[in-house]
Amino acid sequence: MISIVIPVHNKEVYIENTLQCVLNQTYKNFELVLVNDGSQDASGAICDRYASQDPRIKVIHQKNGGVSNARNTGIKATKNELIAFIDADDYWSEEFLQSIIGLMNKFPDVDIYSSKYATIQKGKIMNGEEYFPPGQEFILFDLIERCAEKARFPINSSSVVIRKSAIEKVGYFDERITCFEDFDLLVRLALHSKVAYLNQEPLSFYNLDVPAESKARGAVPDLKKHWISYMDKFNEVAENNEKLQLLLDRSILSQLFKYRRLPEYKQQVRNILKRVRKKNFPLKFKLVYYTPTFMGNFIIKSYNFIRTI
Repeated sequence: MISIVIPVHNKEVYIENTLQCVLNQTYKNFELVLVNDGSQDASGAICDRYASQDPRIKVIHQKNGGVSNARNTGIKATKNELIAFIDADDYWSEEFLQSIIGLMNKFPDVDIYSSKYATIQKGKIMNGEEYFPPGQEFILFDLIERCAEKARFPINSSSVVIRKSAIEKVGYFDERITCFEDFDLLVRLALHSKVAYLNQEPLSFYNLDVPAESKARGAVPDLKKHWISYMDKFNEVAENNEKLQLLLDRSILSQLFKYRRLPEYKQQVRNILKRVRKKNFPLKFKLVYYTPTFMGNFIIKSYNFIRTI
């Protein structure tokens, strides 16, 4: 069996579509744990209604503790070793779980399994970056080695199935973090296990059409709750792992970008940038962070335009 964990906070507009995509899975042998994280809308009632109609569904109601806390609550309530995560506004293809089971049969000895995912923008499916050559359907890779330079992952919290014992080993989701909390956990897991990846058509879909006000973390998350602020936990390991250090440094440079123009974060941004090693601090980012904001915006737009052509 697989356990599925969904954190739910004020998602009445989206949660039924997400629940329906889970119930429509061709693979039926699962339990579903819904954690209503202090919702102030009808989300909790919707979850209870679905639970009353399907014995595989369990609902936990709790005070708002944030997405990491809600996921941890769900993990601890599960009965099975294999745990799938999906956010309450995302959805899966009907073949997601069945395909992951097939992936597990090919790579039984790893802790992280994932399909390719796509994003939804303006109601349309937007295929993401191609990390692997077409034609290679079943791939085993080192997440840190593969993604250090780009600091972007081909997997996310709604596209993975992870072994519960591995999550317990690395210490669950860090409850201080509500932004890029999935990256934080995945990096800690990747220090002990490779990723088995299904390089076919996307089976998981990340919904970018959700308004910022409907997201628990808001449009610009509090920097104190961002993964950037808690990367020091990796310091000891990163001293002897150059790829990990590169991944952390590039993550800081890319994820800190939106904060640089906000006066209230000016000093924090400067302090965090001091942690980035000089060899991992390319000229492009130096120009972005150490020139006036309008110049930095122009540099990024120009760089992205050149990349597209």
